[in-house]
Amino acid sequence: MIITSIILRFVPLTPSLQNYYSNADSFLAMQSLLCLANIRNPQTTKKMRQNFTFNSAIFSLALLFTSSAANAQSSFQYKFNSVPTLMSGTANQVNAKYRFTNVSTGIDAIVTVVSATNGASIDILDDNSITKPEGFSPKIKIPANKTGVVEFDISFVQAGTTTSMIQDSLFATAIDIDGNNSLKEIDVIDMAGGFSTYEFGTPEIMVTQSGTAFTGKNVAGNEYDGIDSAARKVMFTVKNSNISRFTYKCGAQNSGSIVSRQKSIYFKNFTYPVTVPLAVKYQSFDAVKTEKGVNLNWITSIEVNHSHFEVERSFDMNNFKTIGVVLDGFEGDNGSRSYMFKDMAASLKGQSVVYYRLKQFDLDGKSSYSKVLVVRLEEKNEITMQVTPNPFAENLVVRFNSTENGLAQIKIISVTGKTMLSKQSVISKGSNSILVDGLGGLSTGMYVAQMIMNGNVIDNQKVVKN
Repeated sequence: MIITSIILRFVPLTPSLQNYYSNADSFLAMQSLLCLANIRNPQTTKKMRQNFTFNSAIFSLALLFTSSAANAQSSFQYKFNSVPTLMSGTANQVNAKYRFTNVSTGIDAIVTVVSATNGASIDILDDNSITKPEGFSPKIKIPANKTGVVEFDISFVQAGTTTSMIQDSLFATAIDIDGNNSLKEIDVIDMAGGFSTYEFGTPEIMVTQSGTAFTGKNVAGNEYDGIDSAARKVMFTVKNSNISRFTYKCGAQNSGSIVSRQKSIYFKNFTYPVTVPLAVKYQSFDAVKTEKGVNLNWITSIEVNHSHFEVERSFDMNNFKTIGVVLDGFEGDNGSRSYMFKDMAASLKGQSVVYYRLKQFDLDGKSSYSKVLVVRLEEKNEITMQVTPNPFAENLVVRFNSTENGLAQIKIISVTGKTMLSKQSVISKGSNSILVDGLGGLSTGMYVAQMIMNGNVIDNQKVVKN
């Protein structure tokens, strides 16, 4: 134990760094590190003072350092310490429903086994032998030469009841998504929105977004002992607000013999190492399937020493190929710029899924990657929606038939790719109808109505606002 007296100069975080240091502990730690830089740009400081209450000031602090201080993280929001009670169904089988009591004060969690693909099954619902007891840690069996996952629905309810309780904010972190030469683990978290954070520098997982679902798949094939929450390279965190439930899928792509894998999610936030601030900050990045191909749209809110973008495409999420270069965009409000790229290549025909990412280049030749988008070209459910009236003035009604229960999300997207409105609804097998209201304030013109079901983009239709 070392007691040290240090003079710290607190300086504001730039917006790009602020995205990565959200909780109080990591924010304070990053401020402490930045004191060494002694930045003295008056114009930059003036702008920063408008956004932060941390004005430049000198403090004398006596700080107590221990070996764990540098790795301080937020505490668990929810603790799955209790032994789960089977409420209905057959233990460890699809449709089994369990209650975890007192995950937080006055709150229980109900976990439902929704589905299991390609022979994947549950060995143990919540195995705490090598994980922290606060996490939800299923052990999943994967058949030989199969890619299988088990899907769970996790909902938060008033203690002792089934009454949903909306949570102001929710963090879920998929831990230890590792693998080996013959197996690559897969985790999927779908909070019907929100955002994901993970290590951007040299990650060992590929994090992609399809609809509202974030998927982390191991690509490096490195095995870690136990469930190691210090291994940031094989973790990702999803956060959303004002929700009471979400879905979690876990499993693996297995090219070897039958195997059981320990999975786990922790209900807490983590910070991830950042090598350098990004030269470009993305406001949005979306892909829309069309009759002739796929349209990519993205908007940037900040560009520093930016040169150009390369658009990359993959059919297997591993091997990406440059398919185009985008040099300039269109100026928007508050310094934003919008970009568009149309992929109408013949190679899209016959493919079921395609992946896209942007490679952004600085003026000095340095580059960085955007998130990866997933576009389903052949919809497995063959679900189409009817959108009326079209043209519309105030409201839209979206009608469709579903082959399964779940969650549906309707997005209204502008021609520049910006999501203007999003509405989520619980749906049931059979006929469904969703009212999308509050559209009277939209400008006249063309939009895209997009339906996302259980994390997958199902259909897109053009609509016109009068």
